[in-house]
Amino acid sequence: MPEKLKHLFNEGVVRSIAADISQHYQQFDDARFVADCMDGLEGLELTQRATHIAEAMQRVLPDDFPTSSRIIEASLGPELGDGDGWGMEPLRYWPHMFYVARYGLGDFEASMRFQYELTKRSTAEGSLRAFIEAYPERAYERLLEWTADPKMHVRRLVSEGTRPRLPWASRLRAF
Repeated sequence: MPEKLKHLFNEGVVRSIAADISQHYQQFDDARFVADCMDGLEGLELTQRATHIAEAMQRVLPDDFPTSSRIIEASLGPELGDGDGWGMEPLRYWPHMFYVARYGLGDFEASMRFQYELTKRSTAEGSLRAFIEAYPERAYERLLEWTADPKMHVRRLVSEGTRPRLPWASRLRAF
């Protein structure tokens, strides 16, 4: 029987995220982060696991979102290529998407920069929706700019992130 998708967020991925972040933030408490992530993770479903990991990130990163987002940005892996075939690996960044949606809403510029970088490695479709709802005019202006971006993943973020309904994401009521 194939492994459930929710099991992608396991101790190995948590430790990998911790290793990535600790390379760019000397004060990062790897042990606390891993313990916080693993506490209760087993009983959660896919998006709950990603949110749980995002909440653990918040507890060990600086409270200042622009600072914490720069740390997380620096920890992101290489950008995806322009073709298919990445497998499930990009999903490991879902906690990052939930992090910006939950903790970055008060800082539009830092959050949009973060989502721009994140979508080149995974997706920010789910988090982008919170910014469309909170800052419709500013978000539309930025999205219009991104439609001409040379990176296909950024252009895809615009088309997919503005769909009224997505699996695992909130509904865009304005549309």
